[in-house]
Order: sequence, then structure tokens, then C-alpha cells
Amino acid sequence: MNDGLAQRRSLPPGGRTDYRVMADGARLRTMCWPALAPTQGSILFLNGRADFIEKYAESYWHWRARGYAVTAFDWRGQGLSGRFSNDPLLGDCPDFALWSADLAEMIAHVLASQPGPHFAVAHSMGGHLLLHQLTAMPHAFRRVVLLAPMVGINAGRRGLTLMRLWSRAMVLLGRGDTYAPGQRCNVARRRSQARRLLLTSDAARFDDEGWWTQREPGVAMGGVSNRWLAGAIASSGALLAEGVPESITTPVLMLLAGRERLVDNDQARRFGARLPHGDVETLAGAAHELLRERDSFRDVVLARIESFLHGQSTQSPPHERI
Repeated sequence: MNDGLAQRRSLPPGGRTDYRVMADGARLRTMCWPALAPTQGSILFLNGRADFIEKYAESYWHWRARGYAVTAFDWRGQGLSGRFSNDPLLGDCPDFALWSADLAEMIAHVLASQPGPHFAVAHSMGGHLLLHQLTAMPHAFRRVVLLAPMVGINAGRRGLTLMRLWSRAMVLLGRGDTYAPGQRCNVARRRSQARRLLLTSDAARFDDEGWWTQREPGVAMGGVSNRWLAGAIASSGALLAEGVPESITTPVLMLLAGRERLVDNDQARRFGARLPHGDVETLAGAAHELLRERDSFRDVVLARIESFLHGQSTQSPPHERI
């Protein structure tokens, strides 16, 4: 097995696995790798919807080799942190506030237990939840990187208004915990070429997810529920409310995928333009999972993260580079 494949299909040594108990008794599966000397600080990595810790193993190896402590966890209701539904493939959440509360506890834990300076790198839904948290904890992190952040959902041909009306109606009818239109899927569909093209142009890295889920079927997850969709749309609207982006004083780098079909890049750009210390950059040709793209994209992403975490200032006002 070559080094690249080995690091994609194994976790770095020296990590500690734990099930942290949240304030309401829920348990989150967490992993933490201490910093190697000399330390560069700590990174809290937040994965996206339907993700799990192992999916980004290659990036943990990368950051560990550069002296960072790394903490990652499975969001409540996915990975090995349990489910909200009896259907293990249903991506469900009764209330996004549960995730916000869990994130606040995890941030407090990292600040108390890991060496500074403290940074966060967040993908997709993880970036969405982190943005909300930065308004409440403005001094938690020295700098933050958001990868293809879910500031808004790419509604496609259905249109956001129709998605909003449908999902709200299903919740009111007591069917919030059923699949949203077009979201029901099985494991075979999750490994399809169509799904790969949504996520990455790297077929080998895409296959790694299937390797991990075959090894541990409990981490697999499919499409979203109607109440997840309703919650995501409402939460995205709240992010764009008057004064919210303007209140985030943490320097933020937003890296967008030029071939994005899952989240709304236009909404992300509008949000980024309102950040006091923001920088928005687009990688033309890259798909949604920037850290699992082919090397020509991924190497640029990792280098940009590194330069930003350690000193490259953001522009004021924010700007965008292609």
C-alpha cells in the first residue's frame, strides 16, 4: 500500500477515542491527536453532513506532521454518534440548535485541553454551524477556514421557495422525519458515479469512503429528512440576517468549489462580503469536497490553509480570487 493510500485508509497513531457526554446526556464520538513538538497550535476540524471522522484521515496525517494537535468528532445523529431515526441511512435532525449546543461544548473542551493558538477548519455543514457559533464566541479561535461552507443550499431546478414550503408543510403534517423529495437512497447509490461527480474528481479518494463504510457500516448515511431540510433553510436565513455577518470579528477564509452543486456559492459570497475580516476564494473546476479532491486542487487548498493560519492577513473589505 503506498503512503497516500495508507494515510487515507488509516488514522494517525497516538490518537485518543472518547465518547464525550453532552449537557443533555447525548454522547459524541470524538478523537484527539496531541501536538507533536514543536507545536503549531490546535485545529478543531468540523466535517459535514453525513460525514464521519475517518473520512478525512488523510488531512489529519497532514496537519499532525506539521505540528498541530487535531480534534474531530461525529456530529450527533451521524457517524458513530447515534441516529435520530430508526432508519440508519436517514440524515435527520429535529433541531439545528442541538448541533449548535454540541459545538459550543466541543469548542470549550478544545480551548481548555489543547495548546494554543486555536484554529478551526470546517467543511460544508460544519462551516454553517461554526459561523453561527462565532457570533456567540468571537474570541474562541485565532483564525477560521471554511471549505465549501453551507451558507445556503443549492436548490437547483426545484427552487428554494418550493423546498421551503414543502419541507415546512411536511413538518406541520407530522412527516418531518421522512425523506425529503429525491433523498431516499441505498448504499449502492451512495457509491455511484453521479454522487462522485457531486463531491470530487478523484475516483480513488471517493472510493475511500466506500472502503471505510464497508469496514464499519454504522457510519454510512444517505439523504436528508424533511425537517433537516426545513431546519437548514431556516438556519441559513438566520445567518444572513442584519448584523450577523458583521458581528463575526474572527478572521475567516472561505474557499469555494467552482464546480459546486450542493451549497449556494452566491449566498456564500454575499455573506463573505459582509464579514469584517473575510477572504473568499474560488477554486475553478473543483467539486464540493475540497480536501478529497485530486492533488492539483487539494495541494492548493492545504497550502492556502497553512499560509492563512499563520499570518496571511485578510483584505478589508473582503475580496475574491479565482
